[in-house]
Amino acid sequence: MVIAGLWTRVAAAALLIDISVAILSTKIPILLGRGFGPFSLPKLPRYGFWSMVHDARVDLSMWLGSLFLIITGAGEASLDARLDRGAAFSPR
Repeated sequence: MVIAGLWTRVAAAALLIDISVAILSTKIPILLGRGFGPFSLPKLPRYGFWSMVHDARVDLSMWLGSLFLIITGAGEASLDARLDRGAAFSPR
């Protein structure tokens, strides 16, 4: 839905929730250096802030991209914009 631009804000909100759970369950234990609730710690050479940031770079990029899409919407080339233009020109 995000690629097509159909209901982009709704789809991006679902992705934001999904990636937030992924960061919480996989990256927070690396940051803390121990298990976090039901989430276990993976075997890594190092733990801490820099190890977590290095491991989470794609997750953080996806999180920020989803937040951007929620704020700005899909853009002019999306299906959402085409449907809005079609609704504006429909006779009543």
